[in-house]
Amino acid sequence: MVHIGKCGGATVKAALRDAGMTDGLRVFHVSVPIFRKDTRYIIVARNPLNRAISAFNWRYKLVVVDGTQRDRFPGEYEVLTRYGSLAVLGTALFDADGTPNHGAARDARRIHHIREDIDFYLSRLLNRCLPNQIEAVLMQESLDMDIERVFGVRNNHRIHDNRDMRGNSTLSSQARANLMRFLHRDYEALTRLYAWGKIERENYIKALN
Repeated sequence: MVHIGKCGGATVKAALRDAGMTDGLRVFHVSVPIFRKDTRYIIVARNPLNRAISAFNWRYKLVVVDGTQRDRFPGEYEVLTRYGSLAVLGTALFDADGTPNHGAARDARRIHHIREDIDFYLSRLLNRCLPNQIEAVLMQESLDMDIERVFGVRNNHRIHDNRDMRGNSTLSSQARANLMRFLHRDYEALTRLYAWGKIERENYIKALN
């Protein structure tokens, strides 16, 4: 299972543990999946923009608000406190004329789970594996239904719930556009999975907005 951070992978694992279905399951999380010709993969993914918002807010909670991981990653605390929200960071990613702001891009990559984006997990894997090696894609937007569809079990968990930080999720149109441009490889990975028939049309459309 390719557990892309901030997509609900911990919830999937909890549901599978309850059902006694973790034997033989290898999970790749915050690491690049190993490719093998004899392996089939399950991917847990999400709308890239919503994932980035969740990642920033989750790290802000742990690093700044709670202070429990302030020193875990060098420079992360400074970046989080300098920008304060993904809206501000997103606006800074490109200048008014569209020129990339490389300093802001480097800052974004200092944030855990934004550094390890969807492309980090999937680019090399999708370039090597065959479509039939992708057993299923579970999307965070329909996670409970996807868990039941793929594994035949009901989910009763919600791990790493960060709804208290939703007030820090509003983006301007410019910040949205900048972030979508910044995350373009994430969208390309999801587009490939959709073209392979691994993501349903409704969820794919949601992933693009």
